[in-house]
Amino acid sequence: MDDQQRFDSQMMQNRLKGETFPTEGEWSSSFIDTDIRDFFDELFLQTGLRRADIIRKSYIDRSYGYQLLDGSRIGKNDYYLSIAIAMELDLSTTNRLLALTKSGGLHPLIKRDAAVIFAINHAYDNDQLYHLMIELGLEPLDTGLN
Repeated sequence: MDDQQRFDSQMMQNRLKGETFPTEGEWSSSFIDTDIRDFFDELFLQTGLRRADIIRKSYIDRSYGYQLLDGSRIGKNDYYLSIAIAMELDLSTTNRLLALTKSGGLHPLIKRDAAVIFAINHAYDNDQLYHLMIELGLEPLDTGLN
């Protein structure tokens, strides 16, 4: 594998089962940058979305929302899920966001997580997700404003 080829997650999982840790040449372009600001900057560049719109759609306090997006504050898992829903991120990107913020990932056998996964897969907004969670008897996402 040359320096230009990137491991995907499954390839890296398989490579890490081997006897030695991948050499720098093998993995240098494969590991994900862990700077949350760069992650969000890239997403906003790719999508053309505006930070103010995402903060409003995620129902997070305005100043706190900007701090989450620029990485100057680290929030709870629910805040990032609310942002992911507002940005209409797919499940893979949402789990990457949760990994970068050390918020854990979504697990489909945990009912609350399953509701969030369902909402992501069906492009729900935060209002729709809120109503789904209430209907299912689950604790809605905490945005700090609830």
